Amino acid sequence: MPDFTSGRDNRERKSGGHYERCLSQDIKMNISDIRNLEKKAADGWVANEISEYDGWEMRFGNGYTGRANSISVYEDSTKRMEDKVVYCENLYKAHGLPCNFKVTECDKELSDFLLNRGYKVVTPTDVMILDTEGNDFAKVLSDEGIEDNSKAIPNVSYSSDPSKWFDPYFEFEGFTDEKKIEAYKQFHANTKIEKLYVTLMHEGNVAAVASCAIEDGYSLLHNVIVDKKYRGLGLGKKLCLAAILKSKEMGAK
Repeated sequence: MPDFTSGRDNRERKSGGHYERCLSQDIKMNISDIRNLEKKAADGWVANEISEYDGWEMRFGNGYTGRANSISVYEDSTKRMEDKVVYCENLYKAHGLPCNFKVTECDKELSDFLLNRGYKVVTPTDVMILDTEGNDFAKVLSDEGIEDNSKAIPNVSYSSDPSKWFDPYFEFEGFTDEKKIEAYKQFHANTKIEKLYVTLMHEGNVAAVASCAIEDGYSLLHNVIVDKKYRGLGLGKKLCLAAILKSKEMGAK
């Protein structure tokens, strides 16, 4: 997922170019599959304000996080590309924000247009997909000696309420700006699909946290972080396996 920057006026313009690459040869994705995943990912991290324009979704989150302040493509355009881009640029400028585009490999026409307009790639990202009922995941569990059950992983707790989860998450991320912290809390509150907050303990202390947003058989695993003093112990892997197993029990496939 490349991001783009441009100094066309005195503001930096960014486009979250976003190329989805399947890491399993068994998964074949077409444009509708990719756009469906993009929509589900957006449903798991909801901005304060959302506007739709000719198949594009514009999100505004007071500048906090790229996902909550960017444009995604969900449908083919019926209007001229330049007209749409100018419309978006003006709207983000009115909000006092740079214009970010979060695009995938199936948005080549838009990506090429943005590059020619002066945008630059700034944040390449991969989206990874796991079949929780497939042989690859079963082998991972077997290799780790873990049963296909979230209770098989000790020292992990699960909750739908983030109130106790927030403090260690913000501490591990190093967040001290109160406005940023409140913005993150609001994004979680805005998210209306099923949520899961995972906490892993080590030596009697909270050592790692993650969260998931679950919808229509998919679980978005994000906000994964391990306390610096416990890194290198395999706790991140343990945390992710626990989150995946619990998501599977909640309907994620």
